[in-house]
Amino acid sequence: MDDFYRFTLLTLYLLSPLTVLPLQTLTAPYGRHFRRGWGPSIPPSLAWLLMESPTIWFSALLLPLGRHRLHPKSLLLSSAFLLHYTHRTLIYPLRLRRNGRRPLRRPFPLSIAALAFSFNLLNTYVQIRWVSHFADYDRLPWWLILVGSAVFAAGMAVNVWSDLVLVGLKGEEGQYKVPKGGLFDWVCCPNYLGEMVEWLGWAVMTSSWAGFGFFLYTCANLGPRARAHRRWYLEKFGEEFPASRKAVIPFVY
Repeated sequence: MDDFYRFTLLTLYLLSPLTVLPLQTLTAPYGRHFRRGWGPSIPPSLAWLLMESPTIWFSALLLPLGRHRLHPKSLLLSSAFLLHYTHRTLIYPLRLRRNGRRPLRRPFPLSIAALAFSFNLLNTYVQIRWVSHFADYDRLPWWLILVGSAVFAAGMAVNVWSDLVLVGLKGEEGQYKVPKGGLFDWVCCPNYLGEMVEWLGWAVMTSSWAGFGFFLYTCANLGPRARAHRRWYLEKFGEEFPASRKAVIPFVY
C-alpha cells in the first residue's frame, strides 16, 4: 500500500466526523429540505447523474491498472460496486426525470452536487483501488465474500424498492405524501436503511478498512438526514404520521 493510498483512506475516515457533526444542526438543502441561499441550482436528475458519475468513469479508468484486474474475486467485488452505482447514476435520475406526465421540478444546489462529486472521486479511488490492486485475496475466503454479497443484495433490494415507492407517491404536481406499507410502517427512510445495509455487506465482502470506512461514512451521512426527514414528516403531517415510526433503524433510531 503506497503513501498516497494511505492518505486517501485516512481522509475517508476523517470525513465521517466532519460530516456527522455539522448535520446535527444543519440539513443538506436538497429534496424536501431545499432552501435558497446555496448558490445556483440544477435539475435533480442532472445533479444525480453528474455527482454520481465518477463511480462509473473513474472505476473504468482504475480497474485496468490494478494487478488483480482479472482476479475472479476482484471482478465480483467491483461488479457489486458498479451495479449499485449504475442504478444510482443512470436509472435513478431517469425515474426522477419523469413522474407520471410531469417532470419533478424541485431544484438541487450545484454546490451540494459538487461536494458529492468530490466525495465520489475520493471514495471510488479508495474502494476500487483496494479491490483491484491492494487486496490480499489469498486471505479473503469465498464464503465471506458470498455472505457479504447476500447482505449487499438484500440492502440494494430494499433501497431500490423504497425509492420506487417514494417516487411513485408524488402526484402530478410533486406533492409529498406519507409513505405506507412494508418497511415504511417501521421507519420513515427504508431507502437509507437499505443503503446502510448495502455498504455493511460491502464491508464484509471486502473485509477491508476501505469497505468499513465507506460503511461508517454512509451511516454518518444518512443517519442524521433520516432523522431530519422524520422531523419534517411530523411537522408537515402531524397526526397523520405515526409518531412511533423511527427514522431509519426499527425500534432504535
